[in-house]
Amino acid sequence: MSGTLPPVPTEDELYERIAAIVEGTDAGRVRDVLTAHGVDLSSPLPVRRELIVYRLYCDGTKTGTEDNDGPFEVDMVLGPGPWAIASTKNSAGKSSLLWALSVALRGEGFDEFRRAETVPWFSYVRADIVVAGVAASVRLTFREPNRPSARLLTADTIDQLLELNGRDETGPHIRVAASADSPGVEDLIGRFMQVRLGLRPVSVWAAEAGAKKDTDGHKDSREQIHGWASFFYAIGLNSASDKILMGPTAIGQLQVKLMQIFLDVPYAAELTHLTSARSKDLQEVRRVARRAREDDEARSRKAEPIRAALTDARSRVAVLEAKQPDLTGLLAALDAAARRVARDQEAHRDAVGHRDAARKDRLRDERAVRRAHQSDAARLLLGALDPETCPRCDSSIDDDRREAEHTDHRCAVCARSLPDANEDPEARVLALRRLDDRVAASRSREDSARDAEQAATETLAASRAEHTRSDAALAAARSEQWYTDLEGARREVYQLEGALAVATNATSQANGLPAVISGYGEVDGQAPDDLDELTESMILNVAVDALKVVVERHSKALFADINTEIVRIAKSLGVTNLTSVNLDLAGRVNARKSGVAVKFKDLSPTERLRMRIAAVVAMITVGRRHGIMSHPGLLLIDAPTAEEMEAQTTYLALKTLHDTAEAVPGMQIVITSIEEAVWEIFPEDRIVSGPDRRHLF
Repeated sequence: MSGTLPPVPTEDELYERIAAIVEGTDAGRVRDVLTAHGVDLSSPLPVRRELIVYRLYCDGTKTGTEDNDGPFEVDMVLGPGPWAIASTKNSAGKSSLLWALSVALRGEGFDEFRRAETVPWFSYVRADIVVAGVAASVRLTFREPNRPSARLLTADTIDQLLELNGRDETGPHIRVAASADSPGVEDLIGRFMQVRLGLRPVSVWAAEAGAKKDTDGHKDSREQIHGWASFFYAIGLNSASDKILMGPTAIGQLQVKLMQIFLDVPYAAELTHLTSARSKDLQEVRRVARRAREDDEARSRKAEPIRAALTDARSRVAVLEAKQPDLTGLLAALDAAARRVARDQEAHRDAVGHRDAARKDRLRDERAVRRAHQSDAARLLLGALDPETCPRCDSSIDDDRREAEHTDHRCAVCARSLPDANEDPEARVLALRRLDDRVAASRSREDSARDAEQAATETLAASRAEHTRSDAALAAARSEQWYTDLEGARREVYQLEGALAVATNATSQANGLPAVISGYGEVDGQAPDDLDELTESMILNVAVDALKVVVERHSKALFADINTEIVRIAKSLGVTNLTSVNLDLAGRVNARKSGVAVKFKDLSPTERLRMRIAAVVAMITVGRRHGIMSHPGLLLIDAPTAEEMEAQTTYLALKTLHDTAEAVPGMQIVITSIEEAVWEIFPEDRIVSGPDRRHLF
């Protein structure tokens, strides 16, 4: 019973989910980041992949055989359903015809079908096919082995192509769609198949050949893009000797990715590219860190002589410092003397200022006395005031105005004529006495200020003398040879520390050097925007997680049905005692026989081939059951019953393949076989064989 598949989110829903988790971004930003990494999410649409072979024509010349050399021509008419390329003996050309068909379908020969001795025999290969509704004819001309040129013909219907004989390439409604010389044949056919079948390349992140692990256990890796040549492994199955389920390699779980593609698991191809994009970014970060670490180590090795010299210089400084006299007292005395000089200089400046102010006051008071003796009463009163500035605007009263007041009796403040006034003798005597008292006080203050200035001058001179003596004492102590040696050793330490910092590109915080030295020698260039890079990295991580949830849910739901179908088909193909299988997302089959776990690689070659057939047939049948038509429906199987000893088992295996191709709509299975049962199971018109059932050509 098939389970219900989970709902598929649209691309807009996925963009919104991712943006909701990454703080500070929106769906538009998420879309831009993914597009910049070559990933464009688009809602999965139903696909109907179809590949049917209607004709295989080959000609050439056989050489090196015992009794069958010469030209040959093979013309096989095929179609949907079961087909057997059969003979009663080996080395009859069955696998070689499958190989010729694989060259036409794949662009290069499929190694599982290749027989080295027969490859040079082919001169011309033609395959008339229908690919997703398009009728096409692939024409390959071999001028040298394995290096064909190609012409791709198309027509309105497959019947129009089938009407052409052998190598004919012209006819009604026949068109040459494309052509390619030998180097471009694989690309031409690969592009045609992928475009017509709607297959997006699959990306796998794999370690580079010969890459060594770094200190963190990572290897340098690169993106591997798998296209049609790898997709073909779901059509032309791996040989019995291969120990992987499907595909050219097990690296990067490619076999699971191929199954997901042919089960039309939504966003499976996008997830492969997004995972590789994230891995590429992470690897670049690791590479930058590794290069920086290697550069630091290289600088460190180059700096060893500097380190040794610095250690020696520091040792010499330590020895010299142990021998030095006690300079602490001398330095303290000099510092104290300097502070006293500074203090006494300030006191001296203050004393000089006080003396100048006192002198100015005395001169002003003496001038007031003189004027008072020479003027009338009004002048006396005003002179007693003797203002220095105008009381209204604060403008200075200069000597010319004072002189005019004395000679012309005009006010020194307002310049108007002074009024005449009768002089009061008593008032005059009182005013003059008051002015004389002011002069006496001014002279006394000036004398005191002069005495204070003299004392400050003497104190300052004493302080300066003491500072000179302290400085001389320190200079005398430093003039000894040990001090010269000490300063030289210290200077050498400073120089070596700077050289070491530059050589090792140490930071200023680590070595105490000025910030300008930090980063010296680095390549100029603008630093990346760390915030943008962090946001972009978070978007990639969240996008991978979001797509992985969708892909894993759908894969597990489909794999659950496929597991049951594999067991049923494999048993009918002759895999005995198979209890169960449990395909997982790591590509493991997890088979159990008689209840015991058995690794796929530990199965016999015949069992591996039949399990492989069962897996692909199960993909097709389960997919059809869910309305998924994403596998082209074509299977090419070389000798599915090889090495089978039981006739009954051989019969059942061939019958299963025949009946499956008959029962599943749009399915075509082409097998090769030497078994007698083929002629019992397959109708005569479904068997391709030679006239004597021995040689096909």
